[in-house]
Amino acid sequence: MTLSNHPMPEIAVAFRARCGNISGALFANAIRFTLRQEKRHAAMISCVVVTDAEIHELNRRFLKHDYPTDIITFPLEDDPIEAELVISADTARRQAREYKVTMREECARLAIHGVLHLCGYDDRSEEDRAAMKSREDFHVRRYMKNERTRH
Repeated sequence: MTLSNHPMPEIAVAFRARCGNISGALFANAIRFTLRQEKRHAAMISCVVVTDAEIHELNRRFLKHDYPTDIITFPLEDDPIEAELVISADTARRQAREYKVTMREECARLAIHGVLHLCGYDDRSEEDRAAMKSREDFHVRRYMKNERTRH
């Protein structure tokens, strides 16, 4: 328990793909930040960074989509949140170049996106996608500003 009587989220990060100089702390901190902002304090989340080949296989096996993707969120429990986030380092790298952002920002964005799914946001319809993207952008801006002041 923390001093504020909220349980601390348990976050584990593992790398099965190279992600440059980005450490697990970036992912864990982005996940914790978003949970706190969304007022979801109790959580057990594992985040695994993989290759495009591995996420492609997971996407095909579990979601019946035959292509690699940037992130897959596997919710296990809602309250408290238990989940696994699987993030493709290869796709994150490509998207960082495409969106003209740093790899750090793109990795934080993907972690934040996954947590928003766990908090009930969806991106299946155009309207839901716009609402989720707006919330994601809000959190990314605040998280990156917060991260810059820490370094």
